[in-house]
Amino acid sequence: MTKPDLPKFFAKEHRHSGVLLRGLYLIATTASLWGSGGCSTVRHWMAYSRHAAPEPCVLAPDATAEEIVNTLNDNVTKLYAWKSNDVKITARQGGVPIMLSAVMAVESPRKLRLIVRSFASDEVDLGSNPERFWFWMRRGDPHGILTASYDDVADGRPMGPIPFQPDWLIETLGVVPFSAAEFEMHEQPGSQPRQVLFVADQVTPQGKRVQRTMLVDACQGVVLEHSLREPSGRLIARAKLDNYQREPSGVRMPHRVDLHWPDSGVDLTMRMGHIEVNPSAISEQTWAMPSYPDAPVIDLTRFRQ
Repeated sequence: MTKPDLPKFFAKEHRHSGVLLRGLYLIATTASLWGSGGCSTVRHWMAYSRHAAPEPCVLAPDATAEEIVNTLNDNVTKLYAWKSNDVKITARQGGVPIMLSAVMAVESPRKLRLIVRSFASDEVDLGSNPERFWFWMRRGDPHGILTASYDDVADGRPMGPIPFQPDWLIETLGVVPFSAAEFEMHEQPGSQPRQVLFVADQVTPQGKRVQRTMLVDACQGVVLEHSLREPSGRLIARAKLDNYQREPSGVRMPHRVDLHWPDSGVDLTMRMGHIEVNPSAISEQTWAMPSYPDAPVIDLTRFRQ
């Protein structure tokens, strides 16, 4: 078997954050040639943009940092997992929008699965389980399933760039509680309703220092934005959460997530229709690293320098 030309692929580390998004653009551009029903498709996608009516404030105007975090965590404690077979994805590159469908599942603390599909087949598969994470793209370069174990990442030794930030992404999806002691709260003057910014300096498993921030609606008690930045302030990744809806279980869930990686020059929007909160059972196979024909497993530790 020919060894993938990973040194060329990993020539610039910042490229890794854009692999998924550039792939989605290529997939959807190809799929768009099939045609998709014109106005009926537009109406179908517009249905995912509907917003629920605003609810009364759940926090007092002078709520403390601890009270705000407790409200956020109260929602998290009611939510250990969720899944949706009704995800619509819009990716933008160079201002051009393209649309795809996906299925998604998340379970605390490290289980994640996102499968993006075209008309004919699976096109992107990224996921995580307690032991490892992976990323596969049908039209990827190199062609294979990129993967690493969390133990290998935690030892701090250099390896090929990670295609996405699995822990951060899972945290943004609402199934991991926050610790008030890790963050400092900063008021956002002039915001109506009141907004506060929680800031924490953290170290990644690779030993890199990052600044993590959460912008919170201090009236509704929901997170509006997560971001990761370098110590210089340079943005690494951002997730904006919108269209919160109260599910039958009482849990509040965002039905729109906008993901942005500046280095890639591409924006990705996920709109969730029906979300199943705390499903009675998610098959363990959901969290298993997949296999695809003619797709070798590429362990990122093989390319440590």
